[in-house]
Amino acid sequence: MAPGQCDDDGEALIGLARQLADAFEEARTPEDQEYAADAIDDFLSEHDDYAPHEALIALLDLPMTKRIWRLIDSVETTLAERGLPAVMPLLEAIAGRVYDRGGQTPARALETLDAMLPAIVIRGLVDVTAGAADDELKGAAVKVLVRTGEPAVPTLEDALRDPVARRWAEDALGDIRAAR
Repeated sequence: MAPGQCDDDGEALIGLARQLADAFEEARTPEDQEYAADAIDDFLSEHDDYAPHEALIALLDLPMTKRIWRLIDSVETTLAERGLPAVMPLLEAIAGRVYDRGGQTPARALETLDAMLPAIVIRGLVDVTAGAADDELKGAAVKVLVRTGEPAVPTLEDALRDPVARRWAEDALGDIRAAR
């Protein structure tokens, strides 16, 4: 299975990742937390190369503890290394389209985008504005592009030629210019 591909196995991995994150958060004793952390570590060792993006994103919600920070770092690194295909799922997480809306996932998804090569992130975000995503997600892409600033300008200027992306590129370019 390719990274990010969701079929029955992918859905099962997403569900398992969510259960593991919940088990760690709900652990009542240090021993229970250690057991859950070991299970998360095993999950990543076995599945991180091919688990759907959404499964890894579910693990971004783990609370930062001494035992877990290394696992969160591993998840962020794995997602960042996936490059362009991971941009849209990370953007969905940033926009709050996650299993646990009150958690750390949106902030950590943004950290993960920040760890990626800027040119890949910019291309992925502009692709979102040119694609079939809904207006809310396209608006989230514009916000991240504006946050990126000047490096996004050439790609946004190219996007002005795309009839679907044009409106979003104009918005982003206007906000970037206003911030100068």
